[in-house]
Amino acid sequence: MRDPTPPVKRARGERRLGHRLRSAPTRDPQRGRSHRRRLGYLLALALTLGVVIAPASRADLGLAGTLFTPATVDASTRYVLYYLQMHSAASEELFSVQMTPPPFATAGGLAEGQSIDGPTAIALQGPGTLGDLVQRPSVIAACSSRESAFHGYASGPASVDILLPPNSATTLAVRYATGRRAPWVDSDFKLAFTVQTHLVGTYAAGSPFAAAPTVTSAVTMTTRGPLVGARTGAHILLTTSPQGAPGTPAAPRPIGSHQPVAISGRLLPARGGRRIVLQWARAGGALRTLTTVRTDARGRFTVHPWRPGGPGTYELWASYPAQPGGLLADTTSCPQRFTVR
Repeated sequence: MRDPTPPVKRARGERRLGHRLRSAPTRDPQRGRSHRRRLGYLLALALTLGVVIAPASRADLGLAGTLFTPATVDASTRYVLYYLQMHSAASEELFSVQMTPPPFATAGGLAEGQSIDGPTAIALQGPGTLGDLVQRPSVIAACSSRESAFHGYASGPASVDILLPPNSATTLAVRYATGRRAPWVDSDFKLAFTVQTHLVGTYAAGSPFAAAPTVTSAVTMTTRGPLVGARTGAHILLTTSPQGAPGTPAAPRPIGSHQPVAISGRLLPARGGRRIVLQWARAGGALRTLTTVRTDARGRFTVHPWRPGGPGTYELWASYPAQPGGLLADTTSCPQRFTVR
């Protein structure tokens, strides 16, 4: 039967880390068994992918490369697996690895959060023991009084301590969730692995992780994918003149009563003849349609000046309704906000 597992992309190249020698501590087999029981599913999946690296032959920790699956991410993708290939030489290695998730959007300047959420599971394929996993908190501030439309996740970097026995070849496997919103063409799904010179957990005396770390220089390896697939959402970059404040916590842009506000923007990917709906609302009020425009051949659009009414706070939104052409319906994540004096 043909293996249904998606193809794995290999990032070539090898990085080596210097370390100082130390005596090998006593291993904690109970801790290793506990980790393997909890993460057996992911470990079994990693084994089906047949990741193999050559044994180490030099007197330091080596990073042989990174792997990932699936090869592309689109609106139907629900998780991504990432792998870091490692090998030790004649000495035991103790270190931590930080995993930094990439941004959901790389164009437009608005922080949309991260494209992946997690890690939801982590395991070693091969010899070694995992220590504590520590997640750095991340927060996305609300940008409107109405329900937030952010596309990404509030996923901060996560770090895990690792103990490798001598002369071992091991792969760190991590799983991240995705798919809450369809990706954009400018979304990034490349995970950064950083081998760190310190440990992140706290351990009792006598634990093998209570010893000093062996790595003395940090190094980062970033996967080459996944890439963004064919089924994506529509990324609308909305601009105004005068420029509105892009949501809270920034204060709304003050403007005069009935002062004209020029509106323009562009669509990513650049598609011509597509409908863009402009809407406005008073803070906390219902959205009202201002106008509907079509993009030009370069995916750009302009709107006749908008003149907000009486005093108060106003929000300007843009959306891409369902229409032929392959892009999924979408909306801006945050409004342009104004205060009429």
